[in-house]
Amino acid sequence: MEIQDFENLMLLELKKVVESIIKDNPTLPIVVKKGERQGDAISKFLESAFVLETEKHTYFNKSIISPLGKTKNPFDVETFFRYKNHNELIWIDFKAVNIDNEDSNPDSGTPDKIITLIKNGNFYLVYIFVFYQGQANLLAFMPKNNEFVKAYFLKDISPTVRITPANQLQVNYAQASVYRTREDFISFLVEKKKQSFERRFKKAQTELKEIENGIIYKKITLEELFLENKKQENNIKNL
Repeated sequence: MEIQDFENLMLLELKKVVESIIKDNPTLPIVVKKGERQGDAISKFLESAFVLETEKHTYFNKSIISPLGKTKNPFDVETFFRYKNHNELIWIDFKAVNIDNEDSNPDSGTPDKIITLIKNGNFYLVYIFVFYQGQANLLAFMPKNNEFVKAYFLKDISPTVRITPANQLQVNYAQASVYRTREDFISFLVEKKKQSFERRFKKAQTELKEIENGIIYKKITLEELFLENKKQENNIKNL
């Protein structure tokens, strides 16, 4: 079987599962103020619903939610895609977007987790986007560009993705994914890490030069800090 055909089948079946969940649960009892984000609550709902939906599924098995009690997890749901005699591990990362927000650049996790995933003999981390809007006292799932669910693998993420100084992948949700081979993605990821380090290095050089010139933060000088501190000390001494 061609790799791309295998990947397309996985995405198709993942979308079917989440679309089925939304069809059965078109609204959630969550109050949403205009523009407010409810990503965590929606993600928790989808995690549990996905596990239940795939208990006796043709393709997916051994689905589990992220470990409870941990603040940083590499996945929202871990599942296995069973095709013939092959079981492919998949990490799912749910992203919920409020359609009242014109722009959204959700963090997509650290790039290091996919490196670890590949090193451990796996490859597929998938982003599954759902869209919602507040209606009266409910949260309603809504279509975006005629789709209730958008899904793509991390390996196919938009080339506009950046790795932030906090080592998080970040991209606008509306950017289209681009198909890459698995090998192409590895090279792409290394290049993005390199670009991130270059930006950080350039920024560090600029800030170091400012400190050498006596500027500590946002045009505040070291001399100004000493003077302000001296005034504060004198006020205390004169008590």
